[in-house]
Amino acid sequence: MSVRTSLKTRLNYLYETAHKRGAQRGVSAVEFALIAPLMILMLFGASEVSQAVSVDRKVTLAASTLGDLAAQTDRVSCTDLAQIANVTRSVFQPYTATTPSLVVASVALVGSVPKVEWSQEIDGTGSCANVNNSHSLKVGNSVVVDTGLFAANGGVVIGEVTLQYTSLGTSFLSNTTTLRERFYFRPRKSAKLCLTGVTTPGC
Repeated sequence: MSVRTSLKTRLNYLYETAHKRGAQRGVSAVEFALIAPLMILMLFGASEVSQAVSVDRKVTLAASTLGDLAAQTDRVSCTDLAQIANVTRSVFQPYTATTPSLVVASVALVGSVPKVEWSQEIDGTGSCANVNNSHSLKVGNSVVVDTGLFAANGGVVIGEVTLQYTSLGTSFLSNTTTLRERFYFRPRKSAKLCLTGVTTPGC
């Protein structure tokens, strides 16, 4: 083999090697361009799911706090409920994207059927109002409650929190998801929790 042939062979080998490496780099670049958007979407999705789970836990804690605080007295006024609501809303910090709906209700047995005696929704300004007609805790509605919670001639306090959770905008969750939790408590200091200005049996 001549020196010229040997040199030509080596140059061809180096050229082919460089060409293959360039092709591999090109393939890697294309693969990254295809995978990168999916990786970014998955990152945002994981972040969104994590926040949604955190907020859902806050809804659960808030409903428990709302009902528990209301059940610690024998009578509440709108002012009392507003103060309880302020404490309850603090549970959501630092999440403040939307304002939760807070409802406190008292349920008593009518015969053997648990029915709502009174219910109040407390808005973000501290004002109280009867729940709307479509709400399941409207006065007179039947409610599914374990009858074992009721003392003789007593009632059960319900704390309900509803939050319209707004997502970060990815496709993993819908733009708005309703998170709702409800807790039931037996009044601590009396058979029933009474609402100032509302006459119900035992109040």
